Amino acid sequence: MAQGNSATRVLTASLIGTTIEFFDFYIYATAAVLVFPKLFFPSSDANTAVLQSLATFALAFFARPVGAALYLATLAIVLGVRRP
Repeated sequence: MAQGNSATRVLTASLIGTTIEFFDFYIYATAAVLVFPKLFFPSSDANTAVLQSLATFALAFFARPVGAALYLATLAIVLGVRRP
């Protein structure tokens, strides 16, 4: 593979990252429906427990960009990137 940031290298890295991310959320969603209701919400009825576990999945899905923004802001401060 060529050195530097060739289009093929960037595309391959993006594909690998997206595939890992999709797999991670697929496994979490499957566990949210099949495992989490019985494990974390045993006192609730079945439908309510599934909805509660899917709510944790939604919270994780929407909190991810916030965490990324906080991380990138901290990284910018550490590396000395300043706003104009």
